[in-house]
Amino acid sequence: MIALGIYFYRSNSISKASPPVFEEVDAASSDLKIKIGQIDSIIYDALYKSGVPENTIFFSAVEPGHGGGDDWDFTELLIELSSQDLVLGLNALIYSNLNDLKPDIEVAAEDLSSHELICLVFVSGLNTHKVRIKYKDKFSVSSVELPKIAIIIDDLGYDLDLARSLMKFELPLSLSVLPLAPYTKDIVAEANRQACELLLHLPMEPKGYPRFDPGPGALLTDMNEKELRQKIDFLLKQTPGVTGVNHHMGSSFSERRDKMSVVLSELKDRNLFYVDSRTTAQTIAYDLAREMGVPAGKKSAFLDHNLSVKAMRFQLERLMGMARYSGAAIGIGHPHRETLEILREYYNQLTTEFNVVRVSELVH
Repeated sequence: MIALGIYFYRSNSISKASPPVFEEVDAASSDLKIKIGQIDSIIYDALYKSGVPENTIFFSAVEPGHGGGDDWDFTELLIELSSQDLVLGLNALIYSNLNDLKPDIEVAAEDLSSHELICLVFVSGLNTHKVRIKYKDKFSVSSVELPKIAIIIDDLGYDLDLARSLMKFELPLSLSVLPLAPYTKDIVAEANRQACELLLHLPMEPKGYPRFDPGPGALLTDMNEKELRQKIDFLLKQTPGVTGVNHHMGSSFSERRDKMSVVLSELKDRNLFYVDSRTTAQTIAYDLAREMGVPAGKKSAFLDHNLSVKAMRFQLERLMGMARYSGAAIGIGHPHRETLEILREYYNQLTTEFNVVRVSELVH
C-alpha cells in the first residue's frame, strides 16, 4: 500500500491542534472578493435600515461566475415590497451607497416598469450582483410546508471540544470530517455513538497546488484510476459510518470529468451520496453525479469565510433567502466558535420559519 500521509502526534491532555487553511478562498483572497464583500455589506445595511421584512427577501440565484482569472458567486436578489414608495426608497438607498465605491464598482439601473426596478452591480466589468425590487400589493399566506435548510460543518478533525459542541447543538448539523486529521478517529467514534450524520470531507487537488495544500490523503489529478480507487478505499476506512462525501478544496480536481467519474463510481458502489462544495465555477461534480445516478446536492452558500458578525449574518440571510425562493438550500460552515455563535443567534428563526434537516434529506 502506498504511504498515504503523515500521522499526527496526539496527547490525551490536548483536544485541539492547529488547523490547516480550511478552503482555497481562505488561502487566496482577491481584490474581487474583497469588493464583493463590500457590496454585500451595503446591500445588507440598506435592507435593515429600510426595515424590509425578512420574509420578503429571496435569493433567486447564487451561481458560480468566472472571468478575468477569478471565480465568484453571482448573486441575484429579489425583494418584494408592499408600496411603490418603499421600492423607490430602497432602490435609491442601494444605488446611492454603491455609487460611493466608484470607480472600482459600477452600478447600472433598469426601470422595467413602475412596479419593478433592477440594479446591476459590476466589479472591474464583471457582473457580481443583480438586485430586483418589486412592488407587490398582495401577499398570500402559503399553506405549503416550511422551506428546508441543511447545514454542513466541514473540516472537522482538529478541535475535539468544538466538534463535541457541534454534536450537542440543537440543530441537526451534518458533520464532514477530514480523514487523516489528529482527532478524526475520536470525532467519528463519538458522532456514531450519538447518531450524528457524518460525511467524509475528501481532500482534492486545488488550483495552485502545491502552494495551496489540501492536506494528507488528497486525491491528485496525476493519479491513475487504480491509485484513486485505492486511496478512496483507504480514506473511507478511516471514517466508518459516513453516509456521504463532499470535497475539501478541489478546484482543480472537481473540474476533471475523468477523475470525478472514478470518485463517483466508488461512491455509487457503496451507496453514498455526494455534495458538490462548488469551490470552482467550472465544477462538473454535481452534474456528473446526477448523470451517473449518484444522489447529489450542491452548496448554496458558504457561511463563514469572513468571520465578522455582519458578513456571517448576510450569508445566513442569503441561505434563508435561497430556501424561501427554491424550497431548499444547503449551507456550509467551518469549525469556528464564531460560526457556532451565529447559529445560536439565528436558532429561533431557523427553527420557526424553516425545517432544518440533515443534508441527506436534500440530495436527489
